[in-house]
Amino acid sequence: MTTDFSQAFAGADAFGAFWSDFVKRMASGGIPSPAPAAPPSPDVLAQIRRAFFDAMSQHADQFMRSEPFLTAMKQAMEHSLALQQATNDMIRKGLSAAQIPSRADADHITLLVRGVEERLVDRLERLTARIERMESGRPTRGGAAENGKPAARRSGARRKSAK
Repeated sequence: MTTDFSQAFAGADAFGAFWSDFVKRMASGGIPSPAPAAPPSPDVLAQIRRAFFDAMSQHADQFMRSEPFLTAMKQAMEHSLALQQATNDMIRKGLSAAQIPSRADADHITLLVRGVEERLVDRLERLTARIERMESGRPTRGGAAENGKPAARRSGARRKSAK
């Protein structure tokens, strides 16, 4: 595997240029130096602080909008997502090999149980409605025949003939 070091250090060169420019601007900020014996006044300290933060925020903004920085951030995000996917795959394979259910397996079982529950509730509601119609004397759909005898089952069960 060959690596182009000039491309790899392009971001470091930009970062170094950023800091050297920052230091030059701070040194030539035009802030008057007080007399050596006198302590700095609060106004001078406020000027230094303001100049420092203004220069730092301006250069940080320029650096973060630069193409090398954005490219490095994009690559870092892509590598982070790839690492996360590889980790998830490794954990899934390990759980599968150890026959331990994963969260996806538990979610799938939960969905299946909910489906069965919904079907049972629907069936119970239909049976309840059918029983209520039978108790009130109204004929049910496919329920009681007109002569009062129960209708044949529709479940496909066949009666065994007596031999």
